[in-house]
Amino acid sequence: MLDIRGPTPPGIAFILAAAFLWLGVANNNVLAVTVGAVFVMIGVALQVLYLRYRYGRARLEAAR
Repeated sequence: MLDIRGPTPPGIAFILAAAFLWLGVANNNVLAVTVGAVFVMIGVALQVLYLRYRYGRARLEAAR
């Protein structure tokens, strides 16, 4: 259910999160790790909203 194959907002947020986390851990930089964690939270929120929109609408339309 995690769609990171295309240039979707959750995928971009997860790629940025991975880059910031990697740079933060490699350079012992707490700020970069914190920014990476924020991008992880943004990516998860966007993914949840996307799945609720996609499958929530399908369920509502099927019930009619």
